[in-house]
Amino acid sequence: MQKKGFTLVELLAVIVVLALIVTISFASINRIRQNSLERIVDTKIAALEQAAILYAQDNPEILTESCDVGGTHYDNYCQVLTAREIIEAGDYFDTGNLTTSEDGTYQDLINDVTGLSMLDDTVQVYRHNNRIYAVMLDIKSNGG
Repeated sequence: MQKKGFTLVELLAVIVVLALIVTISFASINRIRQNSLERIVDTKIAALEQAAILYAQDNPEILTESCDVGGTHYDNYCQVLTAREIIEAGDYFDTGNLTTSEDGTYQDLINDVTGLSMLDDTVQVYRHNNRIYAVMLDIKSNGG
């Protein structure tokens, strides 16, 4: 009479193969998740830059500092703004997805990769050829 079933070696082989598949899957899922979080932060940065441009277009008198951007020096056509200043300035940045305190007064912009606040990140706004540009100057919320 022959027994039906699997041997211990066959069961261990299946378990090893399944463990390998699970390990590879988790590594891929984590990489996909990290890439998604980085894209979300890139989108927030682009939105802050656009909001800074809109703010500077409505308030050109703020462009009073001198600065260097990409190796070019600009006299009296620059300003450095924090994300907090842009958000508090009004309708330049969509605050619909910001974290708000229980009393509804404090809104925080969170870096999804690090979990740190982006409110102190700075954007440099400058005028060149009668156009206004913005570039993130210091992303303190990256933690480094």
